Amino acid sequence: MKNLLGFFLLLTSLVSAQNMPLKVNEQTRFVSDSRLFYVWNESKDAYDLKDTEFEYSIVDIREINTRSNGYIAISLTDDGKTRLYHGSIVSFNVDEEGNSVWVMRSKNARGKLMLNPKKKTITYSYESNEQRYVKIFVFNLQLEEPVNEQ
Repeated sequence: MKNLLGFFLLLTSLVSAQNMPLKVNEQTRFVSDSRLFYVWNESKDAYDLKDTEFEYSIVDIREINTRSNGYIAISLTDDGKTRLYHGSIVSFNVDEEGNSVWVMRSKNARGKLMLNPKKKTITYSYESNEQRYVKIFVFNLQLEEPVNEQ
């Protein structure tokens, strides 16, 4: 009886292991060597370039089980101080031009991250009002391919 029960448990675990997805986690790291910072100007009804930084930034995108689940962490150095922007991925899509777009939320903020592979840029938009995002970072990616960590 014990051997039959053990055989049944072994068979059940083998069957369930075959049904598991092959790719559970994927983490992609992008490295930027410079960035632009824009802020919305109500009087001009346009974005103003506020700052250009030639310091390194790291953008980590961790997708868990699906592309619309996981988290994003953006670490940037600004005048010798490090800042971190992060949030959970709530949706993902690819637009008609082939740009990947992740919408992210944290406890008290929301934002949008867009990867443009043709221009080799990542755009992070955050601090929105009723009409639009108020602040935007545009990260210029280095020429190397992103690092995938699993």
